[in-house]
Amino acid sequence: VLGAALGEVPAAGAKVAAADAAYLASRVGLQVHGAIGYTAEFDLSLWLTKIRALVGAWGTPAAHRARLLDGLVAEGGA
Repeated sequence: VLGAALGEVPAAGAKVAAADAAYLASRVGLQVHGAIGYTAEFDLSLWLTKIRALVGAWGTPAAHRARLLDGLVAEGGA
């Protein structure tokens, strides 16, 4: 994300990397904590809900991967 803010990395790449990392972290957290992760008393349930919503916000990871692929193809063809 810092690379995207500095203009060194495409924003689509930062979105894909951040979304993948957040989703993986939430899934691992759920595996570690088990069913308590779904309870309202444990903050993991809030993060699971937020991450599911944010992964698809401002474009899905699949759309951003396609954007990155289009950029690579355009660079390779030039």
